[in-house]
Amino acid sequence: MRKTILLVISCFTATALCAQQPSNRYSDKPDSIATHKVVLDDQSKLISWIQPQSRAYDVFLRQRWNFIKTAVPYSPGPAPRSQYPQYYFYCAYKVSNGKIMQEPDAWMNDIGEKIPNWFESARLYYAYTGDTTVMTIVEKLAEYAIDHGVTPGTFAWPNFPYTTTNPGDMEFKGFDAAKRFVLHEVQVDHAGDIGLAFYRLYLYTGKEKFKKAAIGIANTLADKAKTGDAEKSVWPYRVVMNTGEVTAPYGTNWIGAYSLLEHLVNAKTGNVRAYQNAMNKVRDFMLRFPVQTGYWADGHTDTDVKSNTYKSNMGKSNVALYILDNPSFDPEWKTHIPQMIQWTETNFVTRCNEGEPATQWGANLVGEQDDFLPKMDYQTARYAAECAKWFAVTGDTTYREKAYRSLNWVTYCSDSIGMAFESPVSDGVSSWWSDCYGEGPRMFYHALAAIPEWAPPRENHILYSRSVLKNVEYDVNKVQYTTTDETGKEFLKLAFKPAKISLNGKSVPLQSSNNGYSIRSLGKGDYAVTINRKNSGRVVIE
Repeated sequence: MRKTILLVISCFTATALCAQQPSNRYSDKPDSIATHKVVLDDQSKLISWIQPQSRAYDVFLRQRWNFIKTAVPYSPGPAPRSQYPQYYFYCAYKVSNGKIMQEPDAWMNDIGEKIPNWFESARLYYAYTGDTTVMTIVEKLAEYAIDHGVTPGTFAWPNFPYTTTNPGDMEFKGFDAAKRFVLHEVQVDHAGDIGLAFYRLYLYTGKEKFKKAAIGIANTLADKAKTGDAEKSVWPYRVVMNTGEVTAPYGTNWIGAYSLLEHLVNAKTGNVRAYQNAMNKVRDFMLRFPVQTGYWADGHTDTDVKSNTYKSNMGKSNVALYILDNPSFDPEWKTHIPQMIQWTETNFVTRCNEGEPATQWGANLVGEQDDFLPKMDYQTARYAAECAKWFAVTGDTTYREKAYRSLNWVTYCSDSIGMAFESPVSDGVSSWWSDCYGEGPRMFYHALAAIPEWAPPRENHILYSRSVLKNVEYDVNKVQYTTTDETGKEFLKLAFKPAKISLNGKSVPLQSSNNGYSIRSLGKGDYAVTINRKNSGRVVIE
């Protein structure tokens, strides 16, 4: 829950609570969002403040990473803590006079959200730009978590990562400072997300320590998996790792844990039979319960949720995005995906905190969870990504319009150098490193893949890939990369029409089936290219 003050929501039929006029906590100007005057099109609807509009999303993504590289203060002392950037040990930052303060937000450290989201943001940005520095940043952050935040083999939940810790802690032991949790208490879903990030870092770096840590997490998950029902999920949402005490039996944010096991099964690594058995339990639980009931219960890393009827947008969004990439997960996906998008609109767009807007200049704004409804940049980006991908499936321009306006709104949640404002229309909400610099930006790549026209003209970019890519190289008339998964799909926008695409030196056929590549002219010399692979290796497009 992203907050620095307690908010009590007493009524969940909150459409009437939504403000009729735009709200802005950072400015008293009614035609501004955060630090920017709004820019409208000829329909009086929101476009990005970043001009030209054709480069808006590209500039937004670059500014956010550039801010991480150049503008983050170090942690307060003593040494050695003062030798690490603030995001190592704190969840959020404070702002004064337009700059991040040396004193960080002292609420917690949300390791379990930060590492997975930063990894996804980094690996997609690296594929998009070829910039390896962002992968180095995330690699070091993840290595620190392995060295300072994994349980010993003697615990009831052994070799399992801490998902939270107290602010400033250099050794991760859990977040008990606010008296909501006890030491060694962990959110199991976020631990699964960390495991997936560790394994995918192994695919990128080849470092065995990442593989070993990921397998340790997978083994514990497989050992603890149970058949889920309406009151208890496959794994408990929260557990005290040293004793095994379950403190919250129901959660639904399991797609990261599922994907970790899936990667290991596909690679025939570890206890494959046990992993497959746990995967079957997860898939059955997800399709029988939250997909049907709408009770997507997860409370994020700082929320003491103990309910099987709680609703949070994050878990639902993770599943929707996974299904859109992997439709075989859900035989009824074409029915469920629009229902899931509507679920977000009903629960987290039209429901608002008193005085806050549901929309601004045509852009739907999205809240986070039942007990925390402020409109958030990263949740709005999640919604936009789902809408864009559904447009790519259906061609329904209603969803393209929703995605476009909401992504435009998210660009206003940065100043001109990339410092983020997580919730410009809400009071008392801190800007979290995990949300603003991981979870929000990574959603843009889903949207760019779905609608490549939104990527910059006359440039070459890998817009999105399901797989981890490495050895990415860009030339004027050539793009190369190495894949790490046996099968995969890459989406590109190119400033040239490919004459040849090869995989490991062999030509890839031009076709629209599941083995080959397709090409679509975008006009003015630009092309959208989609590559479906049945093998891994070196891809060359020239």
